[in-house]
Amino acid sequence: MNKKVTCYLCGSDDLHLILDEVRFGKRADVYKCHSCSLTFLDQNSFDFPENFYEKEYHQTYITHVEPDAFDPQAYYEKMKKTTRIWADKFNEMLTGQETVLDFGCSTGHFIELVKDRTKRIFGHDLNQKEVDFCKNILNLEVSDSPIEERFKPSTFDYITMIYVLEHIASPEEFLTSLKKYLKPGGRFIILVPNAQDALINFYNIPEFKKFYYCIEHLFYYTPETIKQLFEKVGLDSKINVIQEYPVTNHLNWGYTHKPSDTLMSRQGVPDISLINVSQVEGWAELWSEFNRLYQGFLKKNRFGDRIWCVVSAK
Repeated sequence: MNKKVTCYLCGSDDLHLILDEVRFGKRADVYKCHSCSLTFLDQNSFDFPENFYEKEYHQTYITHVEPDAFDPQAYYEKMKKTTRIWADKFNEMLTGQETVLDFGCSTGHFIELVKDRTKRIFGHDLNQKEVDFCKNILNLEVSDSPIEERFKPSTFDYITMIYVLEHIASPEEFLTSLKKYLKPGGRFIILVPNAQDALINFYNIPEFKKFYYCIEHLFYYTPETIKQLFEKVGLDSKINVIQEYPVTNHLNWGYTHKPSDTLMSRQGVPDISLINVSQVEGWAELWSEFNRLYQGFLKKNRFGDRIWCVVSAK
């Protein structure tokens, strides 16, 4: 007999099945809770390959759309560019005296962008290939060893998690165990996708829906549901919804119904060659203005694609 599915956040069984097939044709059930609005994967509806995050993630699944993930050096260079927006936000918060842990650091791209503004920074990741790259190529203090074997409680001023929390199977227990490594007054910096993304909630693009939901992302948070999670763990939070992708990425999905390369998807102008290169600057300014208006529309209608959270103990 199948176990009854209930909401992880509020325990309700008043759920709506959104779909049962996710990215790359994988079989998994995606539900939305009618009581608290949390969207999540039923973790009993699919199986991860053994040692998935240690050996396969970034080397198998996302390479369908991001072949550079096979090569840590190439992926690192690309992700330094796409992560700069978040590194710049974090750098503004630093004085140079902070000790930081980047949890889920991947190829160390975020660490590289902020390390000069910290007193000391460490990384943690499960992916063995990327941990080796961080240690042996970048000379970063990164390890896959359990946190409790590396650090004492009250070690960090900040623990950053850039696109990590959505992967965590038991987020309440995870945050509870991790917050003891923050110093008094220390804070989490957490970035997750926003389940109110316009490509899910405004446009009707079935191909995007099957691309958006994937077995790697177990929870799909909104500002309201992630705040509820933090409150359950005894955490205060300041939450900001941000639109990262430009209007051109949404137009691409509307016309092609498929994803673009990581860098191309963030390009502010259409991927169209111009006859007169002297018009490039004006063309870019035109699309910049389009994007400014478009982001204003998305913000007004709560369709931003990212949730930036500054979180501290109560």
